[in-house]
Amino acid sequence: MEKILVSDIRENQKVDSTFLVKGKSQAVGKTGKPYIYLKLSDKTGEIKGYVWDNVEKFAGSFEAGDIVKVKSKTSVFQNELQLGITDIEKVSLDDNDAEMLSMFLKSARRGANEMFSELVSVLNENLSDEYIIKLADKFLKDENYVKMLKSMPAAKSIHHAYIGGLLEHTLGMLKIGVFLAGHYGGYVVKDVLLASILLHDAGKMEELCVKNNVTEYSDEGRLLGHIVLGAGAIDRKIAEIPGFPEKLRLLLLHSIISHHGELEYGSPKRPKTAEAFLLHYIDNMDARINQLADFIGGGGAQWSQYSKSLDRYLLNSVAFAASDDTGETDAPHRHPAENGGHAGAGDDRGKPEPASEAEAAGRKNGGKPDSGKNNGAETAGNTGSSLFSGEFFD
Repeated sequence: MEKILVSDIRENQKVDSTFLVKGKSQAVGKTGKPYIYLKLSDKTGEIKGYVWDNVEKFAGSFEAGDIVKVKSKTSVFQNELQLGITDIEKVSLDDNDAEMLSMFLKSARRGANEMFSELVSVLNENLSDEYIIKLADKFLKDENYVKMLKSMPAAKSIHHAYIGGLLEHTLGMLKIGVFLAGHYGGYVVKDVLLASILLHDAGKMEELCVKNNVTEYSDEGRLLGHIVLGAGAIDRKIAEIPGFPEKLRLLLLHSIISHHGELEYGSPKRPKTAEAFLLHYIDNMDARINQLADFIGGGGAQWSQYSKSLDRYLLNSVAFAASDDTGETDAPHRHPAENGGHAGAGDDRGKPEPASEAEAAGRKNGGKPDSGKNNGAETAGNTGSSLFSGEFFD
């Protein structure tokens, strides 16, 4: 069976291929008939799948984290592609079959060692406060911390949710932070900003765990969240540094605990310093653009399908600007994996579009799972999305 990538799946297509089961749940429909809901993925993205028939036959034959072979056909429901699965079978992999497994696990575009080396260089070139340097060294010379930084996703599902995503996110934010610290120099303590960027997601090491190829929340993550966990980890390292200034500690910890921006998004305090505001906006910006790039992919299609998480259609401005008046694009076709991939986004021309984004939002079936507005705890709330909502934090 030839592998069909999620990024290549289109409407009304027969899809007989293999995928990683990232999520599995059973439910009962309005008619009382049971069904299985799946979140299927490979290195290029994710797609929903439903087993409507023979549920008892298939329910116990595989679990989340397994590789499965499915027979299915695509359809569009509420502006999203999905698979209607008629047959599903677990695929057994050898322990040493890393090459095949890599087809299903998305990773950062750059190598972890290369990114980590650049991160260290950025810090060496820009940090000057002796205590901040010592604190950074405490983390970057911790072998377990570095190992997890290189391999962990930045979030469960929303942004940079792939191997090496946390390091990619942190490095990208640091480079933006260096520029903005210079731009707003008279108002910013540069070392505090860069240290808070480096460590803002330190709690993710405890909040998230990878089990059987699937990222999940740990008990600590669900009960405490990465903001509380991260502040604790930083404070413990600070306690190991004799003479660490109390004011420096307060500025740094304030940035960490306020970086989600608003109380309703999990921060116990809102930003009150220039460094805290910048950390919040840099984090939001890097996460949003990764989310956008991940969804529109790198192909020639100008308009994406409807993005529920961003609550709008998205325009690939590179393809749009390169196209002629007929809509044909001169942009080279690139594999979505080269641009971060996407969850089955394609060209939606010819499909009915809601009269407005508000109408489209009204068609959504409940809120988006794992919005993360309270750092891993379960919530029910606003299903919409504003520019600076906490939805991207996961």
